[in-house]
Amino acid sequence: MNQRLNQRQLKELKDCFNLFDGDNSGSISVKELKKVCESLSINVRERELNELMKLMDNDGSGCVDFQEFVDVMADQFFREPTPAELEAAFDTFDQDKSGYISEEELLVVMSRFKGNITKSDVQKMISAVDKDKDNRINKKEFINIVLNHNKN
Repeated sequence: MNQRLNQRQLKELKDCFNLFDGDNSGSISVKELKKVCESLSINVRERELNELMKLMDNDGSGCVDFQEFVDVMADQFFREPTPAELEAAFDTFDQDKSGYISEEELLVVMSRFKGNITKSDVQKMISAVDKDKDNRINKKEFINIVLNHNKN
């Protein structure tokens, strides 16, 4: 395992890996990688998917195991997202382009990743970051949680 990651970070990566590993096989296939991209509304061509898989699949097995996933993703814990990345992430959630992430929007996006998420789960997520108590997440609140999360 990557020596720079703490236990919390490794657990987060494992949880993320498990979301991508839809068939619980212990590895991420090209098909599963494509499904993740589609759930994020990212249009990826087969050639691009195969190139991405080649970059991640160090042992040439055709799938990405957890160690390969950690090797690729570990650096993400130690870099600041760019303003463009933060905007794109916010826009993924803010589907009606209102400038806010509503409970319904968060539920839709989170359900794409984790099918059994409840409205109560989403309400807890919003209340944890909703500083102005308007029951929705604005761009500033979103950016603050992302930037503060990366520092922990």
